[in-house]
Amino acid sequence: MVQITTFASVLYLGVLSLVPLVNAHGQILGVSANGVYNDGPNIYYSGDAKNTQTAVRTMYEASGPAYNLPTDFTDDSKMACEGASGAPATIQVSAGSDIQIDWVGATSDLLNKPGTGDKTWPDGEYPWVHAMGTVATYIASCTNGDCTTFDASEGSWVKLEMDGLDLSQSISDDLRSTMAAKPETYYPTGAGLWGMAKFVQDGSSWNVTVPSGLQNGQYIVRHELMAVHNPLTSGDATTGPQVYVGCIQVEVVDGGDVTLPEGTSAGSLYASDGDFANYNVYSDNGANFVNPGPAVWDSASSSSSASSSSSASSASTSVSASSTVVDSSSSTPTASTAAVASSSTSSSTSASNGDDASNSTTSAATSTSSGTCRKRRNARRMTKKRRHSSTTH
Repeated sequence: MVQITTFASVLYLGVLSLVPLVNAHGQILGVSANGVYNDGPNIYYSGDAKNTQTAVRTMYEASGPAYNLPTDFTDDSKMACEGASGAPATIQVSAGSDIQIDWVGATSDLLNKPGTGDKTWPDGEYPWVHAMGTVATYIASCTNGDCTTFDASEGSWVKLEMDGLDLSQSISDDLRSTMAAKPETYYPTGAGLWGMAKFVQDGSSWNVTVPSGLQNGQYIVRHELMAVHNPLTSGDATTGPQVYVGCIQVEVVDGGDVTLPEGTSAGSLYASDGDFANYNVYSDNGANFVNPGPAVWDSASSSSSASSSSSASSASTSVSASSTVVDSSSSTPTASTAAVASSSTSSSTSASNGDDASNSTTSAATSTSSGTCRKRRNARRMTKKRRHSSTTH
């Protein structure tokens, strides 16, 4: 058995070594809620046991598109959960507590580089590779009462938070230097901290708070990374903001009487020809960026959390009765306790079709970015069980 395991590990690493420059980007590695850590799916090997226990919908097949571009912005299915069907499990989270969402990159560009967080990455796992762009979280009720079978394209999505470009803060010198070397130079050149830069600096991890008093029930938490390193270029369908969408099936417990307001269909969150779709980070240099999409729900803004890693508030180790039970005895990571309040506030609960505001400078100028990261690796990973050590988070 030891010889077989060793051979499989060597072959697994051998496959990865054949594709060092592929542009697969990454996916949700796992999520933590109420003291339980739930692994994301293995998109490279369907027979992995964790695929039968995950509450994270499979973002994409290993050979499929990695992200959504402006041409996809009107597609309710792609923009909801990248067309993913239901995951087999649902995890419990107490209203008012945090969900920690960990992502993993697919290339080693930023592995062990300064500014990427205090995190030890197991073999074959890497930090997220982009640092310019927004981070947002939406939520939708599974109106059929069962998220494992709910069609996400029918979801009514309510924005809990969006962390865009904060001109009152700056990226760390370490991460700026790292990004200058590879994969793309960071803009703005002066002050300005993107939500995605915070995310990378915190070890490719993000915390979102489930609104206090939210009514018990099953919901999909839609976590979104929107990279702006490859601006839209006329005539090039591979350019434009890259929207990565991961969906987590949760059952809210210990809630109250708060119900979600009317939300927005996924295909109406962002205008395919709007300011965000045409945003050029290099020519704008951070001067006029406006967060795209509908307003943050006012009942959620006070409990939103940014990219700091705080542990979930409950020590419960149970999952939804309708879900596969997950043994978390050896896989619950330890998170840091710093928490940063979301800067997004709004008194509006109405949905917006397209961008929040129209005063953002737009440009279709040719990007100075290399434009790499346009396709996903096609190599199939072999089985490799990941270990979550106490030093991982």
